[in-house]
Amino acid sequence: MKSVRRRALLFGAAGAIAAFVLPRPVVADEKADRVARELVTALGGETAWQKARQLRFDFVVEREGTRVAEVHHLWDRYTGDYRLLGTDKSGAPYAVYFNVNTRDGSAFVNGRAVEGEEKKKLLETAYGRFINDTYWLLAPWKVFDPGVHRDYDGEKTGPDGALCDVIRLTFDNVGLTPKDVYWLWVTRDGRRMVQWQYVLGGAQEEPTTALWKEWKTFGGVSLSLEKTLAGKSFRIVFENVTVSPSRDDKDFAAPSAPAPSSR
Repeated sequence: MKSVRRRALLFGAAGAIAAFVLPRPVVADEKADRVARELVTALGGETAWQKARQLRFDFVVEREGTRVAEVHHLWDRYTGDYRLLGTDKSGAPYAVYFNVNTRDGSAFVNGRAVEGEEKKKLLETAYGRFINDTYWLLAPWKVFDPGVHRDYDGEKTGPDGALCDVIRLTFDNVGLTPKDVYWLWVTRDGRRMVQWQYVLGGAQEEPTTALWKEWKTFGGVSLSLEKTLAGKSFRIVFENVTVSPSRDDKDFAAPSAPAPSSR
C-alpha cells in the first residue's frame, strides 16, 4: 500500500475517517473486482502497464496558486532502481540513487556525497517520497497489488453528476501506513476515476476528497496529471511525465563527481 508516513507528507493531517463507525460493505467482493478490472482496462490495460518499464515525472505541489514544492522522480519498475532529485529545507539540492527493493543506495547534497546519519535520512526520505508520490499518480493501476483488499461501497453520484461505482480499498501489513483507507470513485460510463477519498491511519475525522483531473495517455498508460483537494486552495500536479518500455542506464548511475541538481 502506498502511503507516506501518514500520507500527509506535504500538507499536514490530510484527512481522516468520519467520527462514526463505518459499516463493512455488504455487496460481494466480486463486484468490486469487476469494477476494478474494467477501470484498469479503460486506462490502457494490463499489457500496457506491464510494458511500462521506465517512469519519469515531476511531483509539484501548489498552494493558493503558488508552487511550494517540486520533486523529480525516475523509476525503473523492472529492477526497482530509482533516482530522486529535490531541494531540502535550506534550499540545497540533493540527489538520491537507490533501489526501492533494498532501500540502499547513495546520496548527495550540493554535489557532495554524504554518509552516515545524513545518508540514512536522505534514503528514508527518498523511499517515503517514492511511496507517497507514485501512489498519487498510479493508484488506479495498483488496485490488484498484493495486500490490497477491494470492497464495493455502493453506487453514488460523483462530480458533475456522474454516476459512479465506489470501491473501498483496505490493506494488509504493507506500505508505511497500512491502516489508511481509500475510496475510488469510478464512473459507470467510460470507467474513469474522477476522485478519491481517504482517511489516514484510522483517525476519526471526515475523509479528505481529491478530484482526479487532466487525464492523458503515455505509452498506452492513462494517468491523471492534476489532483485538487476539495474545498481547499491546494493541488498536486504532475509535469514532464514520460513512460517508456526501455531504460536509460546513464540516468540511474550515481555520479563519482558532483551529482546533478536538476533533471
